[in-house]
Amino acid sequence: MPSNQITAITVDQDDADRLAVRRVSLAPAALGEITVRVSAISLNRGEVRRALTITETGTTPGWDFAGVVEQTSGTPGAPKVGTRVVGILPVGAWAERVHAPLNAIAVIPEGVTDAQAASLPVAGLTALHALRKDGLLLGRKVLVDGATGGVGQIAIQLAAASGAQVYSHIRRQAQRDLVEASSTGGVVVGETLEAARGSGPFDFILDSVGGSALSAALTMLRRNGVCVTVGVTEGAPVTFDSAVFLRTSGASLHSIVLGDDIAATEPAADGLALLLRLVEHGRVKPSIGIEAPWTEIATVARQLVERAFTGKAVLHLPG
Repeated sequence: MPSNQITAITVDQDDADRLAVRRVSLAPAALGEITVRVSAISLNRGEVRRALTITETGTTPGWDFAGVVEQTSGTPGAPKVGTRVVGILPVGAWAERVHAPLNAIAVIPEGVTDAQAASLPVAGLTALHALRKDGLLLGRKVLVDGATGGVGQIAIQLAAASGAQVYSHIRRQAQRDLVEASSTGGVVVGETLEAARGSGPFDFILDSVGGSALSAALTMLRRNGVCVTVGVTEGAPVTFDSAVFLRTSGASLHSIVLGDDIAATEPAADGLALLLRLVEHGRVKPSIGIEAPWTEIATVARQLVERAFTGKAVLHLPG
């Protein structure tokens, strides 16, 4: 096929599954970009939902990828051709080749698999940037809702590695094994976050659910406590007791839009390098719920949206 033709997962509104591997054109690399031959991608629920509902036909979705440097185009400081890397893009990562700037990639250490690396960018960087909103976590009381999700799984491990007293909220007892090792404070089981109230108040709460969970979180903070919300899984309006929040002197609520937070703080490459080191040394263990060939995108995407498994979904491209 022509050199600018590649295969990629694309959206097709006329296809019953909406997602399929097709031939597409790859634009030339921009100045400062390197070309990566992709070996693995991971799926995030937000991008999958958009791809299945509102993304236009012909678009190649995708944020997370891992692969091998194929061409550097003389970019100063670029890893050598053949080096394994992981990266994040605003769109277009679900393709056999991608172009990426150096500030969006990091070299994968020996001992870290492509699947582990590919599972890190969005989930890992979101967890990392959220936890940093509270500064030093050593000895602090931390509550994470949605603890079995991609962000939650990494967040509880990062918080535990930082010396925090970590409480994980799960909805079903059967999920306990997924969070218990990192839940240095305890595991809270209950249909709603209200189940955690007896373990509070908390210095820091990470919310990836929204709705009633965020409502409860805002009234379970200590003085100067911080709540960071990163998702709206529940997707409902939030009503909370503003008097309780007001009386909690110095309490604050932050939201994270990952791309904006990266632009305002540090390059994605720096956060990815840190996360990879933690995985390399066994401080963080990515939870991968399913691995499959990328040709199974339609099936895995549906299972992800339907919450048919826990942990990350990683798809492998042919070598």
